[in-house]
Amino acid sequence: MRTIKNILVPVDVMEDADFVAEYVRLFAEKLEAKVTLLYARPPLDRFFDTYLTDDVVSQLQEDSKQRALKEMKNLVAEHLEGLDVHVELTRGQPQEVILKKAQKGDFDLIIMGTHCRSGVDRIMFGSVANKVVKQADIPVLTIHPDHCKE
Repeated sequence: MRTIKNILVPVDVMEDADFVAEYVRLFAEKLEAKVTLLYARPPLDRFFDTYLTDDVVSQLQEDSKQRALKEMKNLVAEHLEGLDVHVELTRGQPQEVILKKAQKGDFDLIIMGTHCRSGVDRIMFGSVANKVVKQADIPVLTIHPDHCKE
């Protein structure tokens, strides 16, 4: 059986991640594992280049980065205080970033939330969690938000 000492937790700072945090805390405490919170910021500059100057794009990117870091630090402060947590921000397509990080890192488990999308929304936007589950070389625990069950 695998030993779980390093947990990768991809989060979407645009969505509520509180429901994932309680599972992360449970696993990290019971297994005495380290946690890496990862947020992959999708590259948006290709959409801005047509309409905005470089300095405006740079400022938007910096503002976005600072908001994401704030949200991740708030998540740690509110739900993961006292655990060994590392916060990491990177740019790229979320599923690609998560899979690459899982391969290169010394991770034993991925814990990530799912969205409530179904039908056309799921077809249009895809599912990062679905792609990670299918392609990851390590176990993936997906957590479905409670409000989706209503």
